Amino acid sequence: MRILMAGASGVLGRATLPHLITHEVVGLSRSREELESLRKLGAEPVLCDVYDYDALLRVATCVGPSIVVNFLTDLSTGSAAANNQIRREGGTNLLAAATATAAHRLVVESVAFTLDEDAADAVEQLEQATREFAGESLILRFGRFWGPETAHRTTPQPPAIHIERAGAHAAQHLLHAPSGTYVVTDRDGSARVG
Repeated sequence: MRILMAGASGVLGRATLPHLITHEVVGLSRSREELESLRKLGAEPVLCDVYDYDALLRVATCVGPSIVVNFLTDLSTGSAAANNQIRREGGTNLLAAATATAAHRLVVESVAFTLDEDAADAVEQLEQATREFAGESLILRFGRFWGPETAHRTTPQPPAIHIERAGAHAAQHLLHAPSGTYVVTDRDGSARVG
């Protein structure tokens, strides 16, 4: 299975990649410094900025993925506006690339907790666009991540999920789950909601 994963160097991408070692995964990152760590996790690393649609389309066309994974976030800057922008613009570009390359499946990271107005709007736009994808689409609404390399070292206010469990669930879903929306938390495991 050929998989194109955007946001592969983020916390969820790094937790998911070890569960996909029997597949051909191309991991995108905007950071040259992250490329070697992606290689060590079993992905073929590619430097690509999802805001540059032409470059993204070239990579996607070369890969010819069956599955396109959108784990895009921009949390390292601490800017809510940057995170909302990557959900809107990066998500739009990734959806267009998945459509242009006739990928069979699009998998998108979302959240299972309440966000403020602009962030909630960005997530709703992302989810709605995902539902309109011509192939199979999965929306994975995760609880707050906790554990190593996350913002929470101990269990935060629910809904929450340990990052290692989140990665295992993400891999299982992107490979095998039917189209739909899933809530993925420590408490509920994975529950289909749509």
